[in-house]
Amino acid sequence: MADKKIRAQLVGATGYGGLGILELLLGHPNFEVSALIARDDAGRRIDQVYPHLTGRCELMVEAPDDSTIGRDCDVVIFATPDRVSQQYAADLAARGVRFIDYSGDFRFTSTDDYARYAERHPSIKDGSHDNAALLGQNAYGVSEINAEAIATAPMVGNPGCFAIGIIIGLAPLYTDGLVQDGLVAVDGLTGSSGAGKKPAPTQHFSHLNDNVIPYRVLNHQHVVEAEMSLGRMGAGGGATVDFIPHLLGTTRGILNTMHVSLTRATTRDTILDRYRTFFAGHPFVRVLDEPPTLKGTLGSNYIDVSVFTAPGDRRAVVMSSIDNLMKGQSGSAMQNLNIMFGLPQTTGLDRGPLYP
Repeated sequence: MADKKIRAQLVGATGYGGLGILELLLGHPNFEVSALIARDDAGRRIDQVYPHLTGRCELMVEAPDDSTIGRDCDVVIFATPDRVSQQYAADLAARGVRFIDYSGDFRFTSTDDYARYAERHPSIKDGSHDNAALLGQNAYGVSEINAEAIATAPMVGNPGCFAIGIIIGLAPLYTDGLVQDGLVAVDGLTGSSGAGKKPAPTQHFSHLNDNVIPYRVLNHQHVVEAEMSLGRMGAGGGATVDFIPHLLGTTRGILNTMHVSLTRATTRDTILDRYRTFFAGHPFVRVLDEPPTLKGTLGSNYIDVSVFTAPGDRRAVVMSSIDNLMKGQSGSAMQNLNIMFGLPQTTGLDRGPLYP
């Protein structure tokens, strides 16, 4: 498809997630945006909604309906809340239009896994799946783990922002059977943009500034996909993720600090060497000697990972840092779109971190 642009339709174009992938698509040599669709701001030009796009994109935002979703495009990107893509998935599949979804609608291949996820999600009231017959055709979109399945799948479920940092950060340890009883305790720190564009009381400046706010303690929905992925690695002994997310008074970024007991004494140098071997050839994974920071990945699709061991080498701490709106969302989506259409994973994703 080198001579012909890949037409991408963006649904949910005016949220933070939609804006993120739009910015990437506008700079991508192989894609063009065929339509912007959103309930909010329908009838306005996108550069009127986001003035920083002036001179870069003047497309009109269209309202969603059955006739517009999937029209005149090669792929649909749902940057939408849960249960939106389920309304259109069967029709798109029947028409052979591929799609990628930011929400949890197509992260899981079984209704049981989806129901566990839905039970933990604060905005999902019904744990049934409207397109159960399609589950199994979808791929879970952690590019570094599932590229082969992503390449041919008709639909890809983009991973949750916390989940991708946990999964990539721990994949070598679970693959090698190094995690005692499959148990990991995770403290996650996130910026306010992870909650999306619509305001909420906890995101009010007066509450969030100079504050750290634990929430959904041991009950966050991203745990389900993290346990699903990690538990199937290596000998498939299962995984238990005890996760406590914390909201920070910052805009972007996720830093996960993950604590495990090791099944056998293993030095830090040995683990770091294993990580570098495991992720060789994965251009967005950087294994560091020092602890990662939020600034180290800001604005980029990188994930920075480091590992430390306690005295005696039977306990390890793994830290991972991502930009939640890039590697945690639109950057991963772009990486997955590249895989779906046979392009190098780095295409259109060469922006480096912003510092300071």
